[in-house]
Amino acid sequence: MRKWMICLSVFCALPLWAGVQGDLRQSGKLYKQKKYGQALSKYNDILKEHPANQEAALGAGAAAYYLKDYAAAQAAFSQASEQATPRQPDAFFNLGNAYYRAQNAQKAKQAYRQAILKNPQDKEAIHNLQIILEEKQNQQNNNQQNDQNEKDNSSNEQPQGGQPPQSGGDNSEKNEPSQADKDAAQRIMQMAQQQEDQLQQKQQGNRQGTADNLIEKDW
Repeated sequence: MRKWMICLSVFCALPLWAGVQGDLRQSGKLYKQKKYGQALSKYNDILKEHPANQEAALGAGAAAYYLKDYAAAQAAFSQASEQATPRQPDAFFNLGNAYYRAQNAQKAKQAYRQAILKNPQDKEAIHNLQIILEEKQNQQNNNQQNDQNEKDNSSNEQPQGGQPPQSGGDNSEKNEPSQADKDAAQRIMQMAQQQEDQLQQKQQGNRQGTADNLIEKDW
């Protein structure tokens, strides 16, 4: 009797398993056709009935990611990363990308490190983690450069010789800046503006270059 009951349970479970697999195939087909909104809806339907389905969570995260709904992608990838399966490193990697695109570098760094801990051979995770570390170093360098520029500009604004400006109605003509002084002040302002423009271009180049180099696996 016990053996018969076990067999009956297995036969009852088969249609459910086949149904989930069919839904996953339909969702995957929509995803490949880049119908990300429909795919996300299908994956979420699966997760409502089977919250522990890692493939559905990964699919939902990928669809949300390409819809630029990074909060939903983070939730789905985080859910997928909770299961210790061969796909767990991929879940952490994708979670890192979702955090990065949402400009949360700290959590992205943590997720990439988890992916590397689970799979030390994950070159893509190592690459993306390196991008974040380089960005942090570039930001520190830029901050130091900004501080130095402010100090330089401040020193240029100090009166030469440390003498305070003279006052008095009789000396008004003597205190009037000469054309040479005006030209010198104009040159200093132009140099300061050029330095600021160069720094902004460098910062934009660093941000654009690193973001374009982010690796995104084909799910």
